[in-house]
Amino acid sequence: MADGRSGDAGPYGMVLGVVDPAAAAGGSPALRPVRVTAGIEVVRAVAALGWPVPEAGTSVGVLDVLPGGARVLTRLSAQGGGVAAHSVHLPAGARLPGGRAPVAFLDAPGWGSGDPLGAEPPLSSSLGDFARARAPWVAAFLEGVREVLTRDGAGAPDAEGTAYEGGVPFLVAEKEPSLVARWIALACAVLPPERAGSLSFMTYGPREAARSGRLVVGVPLGSAPAVAGQRLLDGALPPGEPVTDLWAAGAAWLWREGRPALAAGARPALDGFALVAAAHREGLTIPAPVRALLPDALDALPASELPLAIGALTDLLGAEAPASDAEAAGLARVWARLEDRAPLHVTAPLAGAVLMALVADRPTGVPVPGATSLTASGRAALAARLGPRLREAVAEPTLGPRRSVALLQAAAVLGVEIAGPVLADVADRLVAALTRVPAEEEALPVPGALAGLPELCAVLLPRLERYAAREPLAAQALLDVVDVPLDAAVRPVPHLRMCAGAASARALALDAVAAWDELLRTSRPSWSTEPALLYTALRLVWTEQPPGLAEMAHILEAADSDSHRAAGTWREAVAAAERGGTGTEAEAAAGRALAAHLFRSFPAELSPRTRARLRLLELAGDIAEGRGTDWAEQAVALREPGEVAESSGLLAHAYAVLGAAVLRQPGSPEGELYGLARSGDPELLAAYRQAAQSAGFGERLRADPATAAGCFVDWTAHPGAGPAWEATSTALLDDVLRPALRSASRAHLTALTTALAAGGPHRVSAFETWHQRTRASRWRRLLGG
Repeated sequence: MADGRSGDAGPYGMVLGVVDPAAAAGGSPALRPVRVTAGIEVVRAVAALGWPVPEAGTSVGVLDVLPGGARVLTRLSAQGGGVAAHSVHLPAGARLPGGRAPVAFLDAPGWGSGDPLGAEPPLSSSLGDFARARAPWVAAFLEGVREVLTRDGAGAPDAEGTAYEGGVPFLVAEKEPSLVARWIALACAVLPPERAGSLSFMTYGPREAARSGRLVVGVPLGSAPAVAGQRLLDGALPPGEPVTDLWAAGAAWLWREGRPALAAGARPALDGFALVAAAHREGLTIPAPVRALLPDALDALPASELPLAIGALTDLLGAEAPASDAEAAGLARVWARLEDRAPLHVTAPLAGAVLMALVADRPTGVPVPGATSLTASGRAALAARLGPRLREAVAEPTLGPRRSVALLQAAAVLGVEIAGPVLADVADRLVAALTRVPAEEEALPVPGALAGLPELCAVLLPRLERYAAREPLAAQALLDVVDVPLDAAVRPVPHLRMCAGAASARALALDAVAAWDELLRTSRPSWSTEPALLYTALRLVWTEQPPGLAEMAHILEAADSDSHRAAGTWREAVAAAERGGTGTEAEAAAGRALAAHLFRSFPAELSPRTRARLRLLELAGDIAEGRGTDWAEQAVALREPGEVAESSGLLAHAYAVLGAAVLRQPGSPEGELYGLARSGDPELLAAYRQAAQSAGFGERLRADPATAAGCFVDWTAHPGAGPAWEATSTALLDDVLRPALRSASRAHLTALTTALAAGGPHRVSAFETWHQRTRASRWRRLLGG
């Protein structure tokens, strides 16, 4: 505008200026207005904003926002050693030709002619090339622009036209102002028009320009931030950390797609959720890196703003499964945060995303959403979409139990029917996993997962029931860590119920027998219908050691023999009887009583070896009480079929009792020594010799001449009984009787020979001959020979 008349430039006003030759020496050159056509208030505002002075051959663009929304677009260019400042005043609400942003007019041909905005500058395809060339930095740049745009009061001038000193602009380091202008144009292309038109900037300036209050300021490459915490984008440096701002990442992606206008048109402005939703509506596939930012962006919102954000994403969440594990876990976290705290129309899209993530095998870390977490229409749509994939996934033979159950939960929620054979396969895999002891915790269904799957439980629980009948202790351990809904059983599962109640029965009962009775009392059906429960209860109560003799007697008396026969508990009675047979006298007596019960009630079940072992137990009692005859013959006859008894000590115990009973003593049965001698059994003869070599019997020999006389008769008798007896008798005479008589008194020896004389003079003669060797041996020892 050459003549300065108001209105000649349309709605805009023009301010022209030159370099002030009176600028302070050494200071930055300042511009002052020399011609005014836009009003004194504009002059004041512009004069306070401190324009920079461009270098020779360059131009700098500046956009200042004035109080009330008016703007001043300035183009500063070096000319003939001076600077020409051409400014255009843009009233509040004024629309530039073509709706373009002010930065687009810095290259308009009308600067200096008085009408810089008279025509729309031509579109340039080079901006897209620039965006692609700077792709690694675009998202970070847009994040910085969004930050300064949304910062309260940042860079806004006060009523007097003075910028806030506290404004912290976004610095962009480039080689020349025109490149900074391209960055600003790139940002304006994805900003809504009202935001793009008010993005104040300076395309190039000294470091002091960082305090001018403008939002984006270009600085030379290598410039450090001038204010603590200031953002700096330096194209000469590698990209920094990945951008976490959803809007910036989405807008950068749209630039790569050549669709920046989609970002500019998204409403609400600068809203990442609106941007993503707009792109989805246009049929674009949202890339995984952008989608991965959705959960954290939602998490960052206050609860009051979540409904609007999720509402914008409803179509996306309902149409596409989460693209990554991080997105799946993040959306699930947001759903868990809102479930039961927000309306269904807000949470249902998130619940649908969780279900889609589950079917896509993306971990979510939350329970499977229930049917009430979905709307009726959403549930039907998901069932139609996910049903085929659900059926296919559940039927996968290598599927782990936890995922199998989760998929079945999802199918139940969506009403997707799973075929019976598939359920049976799942149940088999689940039992195989659960019965690996100890079960791997990460493979177990989450607590409560089975409760909502009655069809699965109908085939699973009978399998677990059979396992509990075989391995009740392992089943009890399983029920401690797995939430198995026993009430969901179609058929009775008494073994499982007994395993579930065993711990409390043991804790509350006074003793083991009472705990056993309590388990059987509460079992349904009764042991009379299911005899195997008798054995299950026994194993659940006596976990560390088997039942004792009295406890086993109670168990046998508690049920009829047919039930014990079917349950197999009689075998435990056999073991208890054998253990008792080698114990104290009271235990041995109880063991014999138990053996007698077994002979009466289970004759057909006792194998020959078992019968031999129990008969050895009874024989030991007969011998101890002096009943019957032919003890040695009976014991030796029982040894061959009763070989297994040797490991339990029954045979050794019977031999020990027999050996002690046959020793010469008052009441010793006649003829038993002969049977022992003729048996030739080395272990039986060893037991006899061991009894004779005991300290107590040695004292009897020294104290009782009659016992010593009887032993001499016994140990010299039956000379033809065999070499085993010959060796045993010789050893007893030399090692037991001879030492006992070495220090015998004359009276003791006289009484001994008198007792022997009652059997004939040949016995006295034999004894004296044998005893002479004893005296000769003693003299040899005394003389040292």
